[in-house]
Amino acid sequence: MMNSTLGESYQNSLALEQEWPDYGIGDPYVMRYNGLYYLYCSTKDFRVGVKAWSSSDLIHWKYEGLATEEPLTVGAYAPEVVYWNGYFYMYTSPAGKGHYVLRSESPTGPFTIQTENLGLSIDGSVFIDDDGKWYFTHASAKGIIGHPMSDPYTMTEEKALNTNMGHWTEGSMIIKRDGKYFMTYTGNHVFSKGYRINYAVATDSPIGTYNVPDNNPIVISTKQDFNGLGHSSSVIGPNLDAYYMFYHNLIGHSKEGPPVRRLNMDRIVFNGEKMAVLGDGTHFPQPVPRMPDFYDGINKPLDQKLWDVRVKGDETNWLSSKATDKTDKSRFTAEYNFRLNMENTREGETTFETVFSYTDDNNYKVVGVDPALRSIALFEMKDGKKKQHAISELPQSMDFTKLHTIRVESDAGSTKVFFDQMNKLTVTDITAKSGKIGYTYRNVKPTLGFTAFSKEASGSSDFETAKPVPGSIEAVHYLEVRDQGFHVGHPVNGAVMREDDGVPIQTSEDGSNAVAIAGKGDWLSYRINVESDGTYGFDAMLKEDGNEDTVELQVDGKSQRFELGNSQSEGNQWVKKHIGNMKLTKGEHILTVKLVKGKLNYRFLDIYRVTELPTEKLSHLFSQIVPEDMYGKWMKHEDGYTVQTEGSDAKMYAGSDEWTDYRVEVDLKSTADSIEEAGLLFRVTNESEFPEQVRDSFMGYQLTFRNGRMILKRMNYDQNEVASAPLSLAAGSTVHIAVDVSGATMKVYVNNSKQPALEWTDANAWMHGKIGIRSASPSWLFTNLSLVRR
Repeated sequence: MMNSTLGESYQNSLALEQEWPDYGIGDPYVMRYNGLYYLYCSTKDFRVGVKAWSSSDLIHWKYEGLATEEPLTVGAYAPEVVYWNGYFYMYTSPAGKGHYVLRSESPTGPFTIQTENLGLSIDGSVFIDDDGKWYFTHASAKGIIGHPMSDPYTMTEEKALNTNMGHWTEGSMIIKRDGKYFMTYTGNHVFSKGYRINYAVATDSPIGTYNVPDNNPIVISTKQDFNGLGHSSSVIGPNLDAYYMFYHNLIGHSKEGPPVRRLNMDRIVFNGEKMAVLGDGTHFPQPVPRMPDFYDGINKPLDQKLWDVRVKGDETNWLSSKATDKTDKSRFTAEYNFRLNMENTREGETTFETVFSYTDDNNYKVVGVDPALRSIALFEMKDGKKKQHAISELPQSMDFTKLHTIRVESDAGSTKVFFDQMNKLTVTDITAKSGKIGYTYRNVKPTLGFTAFSKEASGSSDFETAKPVPGSIEAVHYLEVRDQGFHVGHPVNGAVMREDDGVPIQTSEDGSNAVAIAGKGDWLSYRINVESDGTYGFDAMLKEDGNEDTVELQVDGKSQRFELGNSQSEGNQWVKKHIGNMKLTKGEHILTVKLVKGKLNYRFLDIYRVTELPTEKLSHLFSQIVPEDMYGKWMKHEDGYTVQTEGSDAKMYAGSDEWTDYRVEVDLKSTADSIEEAGLLFRVTNESEFPEQVRDSFMGYQLTFRNGRMILKRMNYDQNEVASAPLSLAAGSTVHIAVDVSGATMKVYVNNSKQPALEWTDANAWMHGKIGIRSASPSWLFTNLSLVRR
């Protein structure tokens, strides 16, 4: 950790004690149990066992030794651990030769093997749904495969899911939030610089139909000093509300040749059906995870100095926290961990309740556990009268002598009760109210574990956290407190989230929520964390109205005004538009978006580093390309390049990721007939090359030439044909191709024509990147690659 304008911070990559020598930490998996986190990772080839670490804050990790030393665990791939009803189940595929299930009564082991080889490829992951049903997912060349499970050891029929990265796909994990299943998965090859993380969302089942959102991949970097990001796990943070993603990156080479892996952690945020990793994989200081506002019992008994302990006449014991419990925020999350001594207990005579919103003995709320009936119920004590609001059955196999967790999330809309991470109760007529938390019990002797209270719920901590720049900011994640984090002159009713703010928020077509401010002088503010001094571009995904809207961007009081201009798209649709450029300095700042004229209906902001091109034309760019930016076998000619082999796939790149608007030109000659393609590349970022991954391994655009046509493709580690036009290019002839890219619009000119032969506007455009060429045949000769600033 280090000091910065963020206060206490950390920086990826993280170094842990006792990492596997000459290997590091690969395929990290983090699980949470009784207030502590446990980290497991893949085992170095030819070594036995699975290493484990523990932490209370996700930053300081203690090595716990080998969680298993079973001889079968040689080179154990991607171990994952799930807790259920007193046992910890580990799923791993030693050396990739099929899965085994191991079991332990402790998260640090010893885990012992419980099954024969189950097969099922590699990277197995278990998800337990709210109804207690288990599901298993794993890797394949067809995408992620899912299986219902009849018990912790048995996977039933398989189902190929539509979570596929176009080649080998692995590293799946499912979390459930607000009734939606968020699956993360990774590919294509662990040794590729372009290893990356995608996500998808389902609403019907953990192995149902997934929607793959447009903001994929959510983690990628192919930079020389930070690349190969992938194989993630996600876990709720110490403040009981935020989520964090763990993944590894690649660095250098081990003695055996493959790269060494390093551990990384980044913040996850949510917006409706949209999930995002802040910064898209960060490599500069970030704020450490926040702890709860009150907590006790991390790996020790509760400290009675922190509690009011009373024994009432009916032998009911009360424990109420002395934590500061008054808050003007209409939300909270409370967590309770416990075991029950079930000797000599009978139905109706035993009570065990977790207390929240306690103001006095006549006014509070509880979640009551009935061990005999295997059920939980939500009660409210109001003016001394107790009322049951809801009841839910638990799985009949529940053993209450083992540790269990009750979690209460309450806000202005509802109160949700989770039992062992299963959402068992949701009640809308009980909403958040301040008060103490605690326990009450009668005729039973509990062991009370980790207990905590946080003034956050339902993702509210996403609002205040610093957003890394470069990166994206969801419009709805503005800061809290009226006239400090936001201002609307005429508050509205009926917003789909943050309804007390009066900010107009509605769900947009992609399932995320958008802000539509229309009052002159209205503004929203965001906390940002800038990586380094420089000039940054600001883009907004907005719904255009055809008017000349004007906004003002303020950073720490310094402001610039930008006219958004007329519509570039047809109709009232969402389109990404460049707002303008601003200079930013390293560290934490407050960014304010203020409406000056018209209206602003936007989903998110993209902020990225830009480098201004010189005013003069950059000619002879082929001479400036370095070998590291050339992929495949190229043959140099006097003034250009061809590839050496028919049917190959070769690419080369020039320039900077930070170039934005420009005109790129090239002369293309067809020396012979070929069925293979050639391509001019622009706005390219995150390029990579590896044999066992998708061929279209970059993000950006490709103008493809083939069979008398030119075809514009949008590239995102796959290809999508978006526009085309005829192009006459006989063998032996040369054409001059020029592409103007300005904002979201691309225009293609042939042979110095003043009219574009092809024009297209990308509603979700890539707005910056390198240029390059691509070819699969020696019959294509590229010459005179040049570029000029727009």
